[in-house]
Amino acid sequence: MPKHITLLLLSRLDFLFWHLYFFTISFADLDMGGLHGPAGALGSALDRRWSVVKYAVVSRAIVLVLGVVSNAIISDYDASTGLVLPDTSSALESVLRTVAHVFVRWDSFYFLHIADAGYAHEQEHAFFPLLPLLMRLVAGTVLMPLAGWVDRRIVLAIAGLVISNISFVFAAATLYVLGRATLRNERLAYVAALLFVAAPASAFMSAVYTESLFAWLVFSALLLIAQRQYAWAALCLSASGLCRSNGILYAGFFVWDLVVCSDAWRGRHYAALAIQAVRAAVLVAVSTLGFAAFQAYGHRTFCQPPAEAAAAPRPYCHSALSTVYGFVQAEYWDVGFLKYYTVQQLPNFALAAPMVVLSLAGLYTYAAYDPLRVATLG
Repeated sequence: MPKHITLLLLSRLDFLFWHLYFFTISFADLDMGGLHGPAGALGSALDRRWSVVKYAVVSRAIVLVLGVVSNAIISDYDASTGLVLPDTSSALESVLRTVAHVFVRWDSFYFLHIADAGYAHEQEHAFFPLLPLLMRLVAGTVLMPLAGWVDRRIVLAIAGLVISNISFVFAAATLYVLGRATLRNERLAYVAALLFVAAPASAFMSAVYTESLFAWLVFSALLLIAQRQYAWAALCLSASGLCRSNGILYAGFFVWDLVVCSDAWRGRHYAALAIQAVRAAVLVAVSTLGFAAFQAYGHRTFCQPPAEAAAAPRPYCHSALSTVYGFVQAEYWDVGFLKYYTVQQLPNFALAAPMVVLSLAGLYTYAAYDPLRVATLG
């Protein structure tokens, strides 16, 4: 077996060991008499929340250490990071570049360039602006003391890592609180949060990617909806729409909560139902503002002279149904409905098969447990 394959397998086994270690310690705190026992058996909810925070923080530290060690002993599959992060001239720069080098990969290149230079190219509009804006903010405030000692791009990369890792910890804690609010089961909420902490793709949650930030915003929005704080929830979803395009899909929870589940249906109070529908529509509109604002920015950038005259005609400049994001995804990244499902992707499907099977088994188990709830969508 090639050396780099052996080392990669060893690093993944080490990663698995630490996660099993976490679960051994965590589940020792549980009353294993069943997941549906009294909530008091677990102690206070505050203790459980801090427990989730603790494991989330330690998991980020383990991911960081494993990433740095693996990167030091395993040759890069993608060596283009060297084109993005500059060479170092001091010991401090060298240490920070070593850390950044591990987690600045693929999409991170674009987020780093946008944070540094803004949206200079049309294809960069596949990447949403909230993370780059926060990277600039953190680099210009919290990490400002590094400005005179470390290259700006390295500082921005470290800012991205700080944002992603802190967001992950907040997301884990918020998921636990959300689980308690919706599941009404302390143990199950705790286990769900631990499973989130030990996610197989954990490295992506620490990288300069939007996954952790988006998860925190969405979990926060869903928690606020569960608490019936709809206005704040809409603002969180609007922010998530500045982070990832699918943030706008969660606006459907307002329709579900205020219209579909309204008590007005039972008494046939149609006037009250209409008011709830209008309220839901306003909240949905607010939730989509972030996404809409980013599309409007792209439209203004590329559909106004002289930018429009310098490029081939763009459909989003002449059609209200076309967006900059949709065009860029199709034009530059070949993203479209079912386009990914090709014979060439069979190896990737085989790689994902274990998780697909596990997910389908979970869905089947839940459907068998409560078929009525599944059939009626809640």
